[in-house]
Amino acid sequence: MGGNDEDGDSVREEYDWSATRPSIAVIDAVAHAEDVEITDVSSALDTTLYGQIDPDALDTLVTGSDYVSVAFSVDDYDVQIEGNEILVSGE
Repeated sequence: MGGNDEDGDSVREEYDWSATRPSIAVIDAVAHAEDVEITDVSSALDTTLYGQIDPDALDTLVTGSDYVSVAFSVDDYDVQIEGNEILVSGE
């Protein structure tokens, strides 16, 4: 995991996709935005990542490409993956 740039309701993090699955990275970034432990994200949001997007498909899409750009929502957060960065921002 690389640096963390928090600005208000947004969190920007860099990841090495060979070391961290993108689905786990999304949960980690949302945990930072919610200011909770990664294990408490589903309770804090009252939802799971799987309820929003297929984690296996996300992992395959992101790790199977040299560069990918994908965006989706997780509860009240917009999630954007560009290359090796994740931006999570409150709606």
